[in-house]
Amino acid sequence: MNFLSLPREEYDYYELHYTYSSRECYRVQRTDNKETMSVSFRREALPEVFHRSCYDTLYQPYWHNCEAFGVKNDDGNLVAFLEIEREEWNNRLRITQLLVDEHKRGQGIGKFLIEKAKEMAECDDYRLIVLETQSCNIGAIDFYRSQGFTFAGTDLFFYSNNDISEDEVMLEMVYPIID
Repeated sequence: MNFLSLPREEYDYYELHYTYSSRECYRVQRTDNKETMSVSFRREALPEVFHRSCYDTLYQPYWHNCEAFGVKNDDGNLVAFLEIEREEWNNRLRITQLLVDEHKRGQGIGKFLIEKAKEMAECDDYRLIVLETQSCNIGAIDFYRSQGFTFAGTDLFFYSNNDISEDEVMLEMVYPIID
């Protein structure tokens, strides 16, 4: 695979189009009383298939120390993206963008990009890799788990005040580099 750097000067605000579908989601189960505060997620079937299509860009202004990479196919078109943010203050490498064209999924490109992120984290002595996904993106969650990532936390109101009722809750997943 042709892995290449995507310099900020050329790819600043480069538009990414995310699409995925799911027949399941992780539903929030929350307890908040005087004795117990807890949040758990239960994988459940959805009454109908959930489809998501959204846009984002590389090099968002709130990422101050990021770098982007891409994979080109044989005809020279970009088919996958990896953007990382180096969180020096807490010694973490954050994957801010990971996208494989929907027609190229299942061909090992995502695994290739995760391996590149792991190599960068190990080379620079980061203690872990962290990334964000959504409770309704079962394909991504299953993929990250297959690459050794585990659930680390959540923000129940990250995207909006309706994240729980819309079954789209932010999940953070981590891959430890240093024990």
